[in-house]
Amino acid sequence: MRPRTCPLLLRAAATRAHWYIWLIQKPGVPRHMPTFHKSDIARTQLETAVDIFLKGFSYHSVITLAGAASGILDGLLLTAGKEPFIDYARRYAEQHGQTPGRVKFAHFIDKTHGISSHKHMYETDEDPIELDVEDLARRAVSRAVVEYITLYGEEEPFVKLFLQWSWVTQDGPEEMKRYAEVPPKIRPKAE
Repeated sequence: MRPRTCPLLLRAAATRAHWYIWLIQKPGVPRHMPTFHKSDIARTQLETAVDIFLKGFSYHSVITLAGAASGILDGLLLTAGKEPFIDYARRYAEQHGQTPGRVKFAHFIDKTHGISSHKHMYETDEDPIELDVEDLARRAVSRAVVEYITLYGEEEPFVKLFLQWSWVTQDGPEEMKRYAEVPPKIRPKAE
């Protein structure tokens, strides 16, 4: 025997479907949708990614959110005349004898940060894939946080939390020693 469907649910679904069809048929009808700034979308995505990452809930979601935030932040950095992570990484690679194109290198970074694996499935891809999702999530969030800091500084609470976590778990003093040894021409460009 089939379970009975609630008439109210059927009516609600039919009403919703009718409303969607009405919107499609009337493209000039104002829809009174809210407006969002891309910077707010990126901040919300990154804030959520940091929160989920620090709680250790879903590294797959962290990678996806941080990757999406980076995509927006990259464009905002270019518009602001500042150096996105991709361009800094390309400059670094050039110092080591490689000169990758921007699009190709962006794809390479997305692959190495696990972002592409979480966005695409190509005909030639294997269905099961091996990923160290915790490490990839850390990388994806780190990249997005660096881009966010380049645009907006370190004052947001979620940025401070991630920086504190990084300092403690990634041996901050040792990282600062290594950074001090980086030649000035390879360091990120100042404002």
